[in-house]
Amino acid sequence: MKILLVCNAGMSSSILVKKIKEAGEKRGLDLTVEAKSSNGVMAEVGKWDVCLVGPQIIYAVETIKATLGIPVQAVEPRVYAMADGDKALDQALKMAQ
Repeated sequence: MKILLVCNAGMSSSILVKKIKEAGEKRGLDLTVEAKSSNGVMAEVGKWDVCLVGPQIIYAVETIKATLGIPVQAVEPRVYAMADGDKALDQALKMAQ
C-alpha cells in the first residue's frame, strides 16, 4: 500500500511518516509512505493509494482529492501532534477499503 502524507512544507510530517512505517513493519505490511509539500501534489498523480493531509491544511482536502483522484482525509490533530503511527495507519487502511 502506498500512503502519501501532505503538509505545508513536507517536513513537519516526517516524524509521522516514520511512525507509520514502524507501525506497518510491526503488522507485517508492505508500505510505501512519504511526506510531500502541498505545493507538489500535481507531481504525485497516479503514484499513491491514499492521501493523509496534515491538520494545518485541512482546507485543502477537497482540492487535493480532486487533483489526485484517490481517498483523501485530514489526520486528526491529536494523532498528528502525538505522531501516533498506529492510529494514522488505521485511518489509511480504512480509507483504502
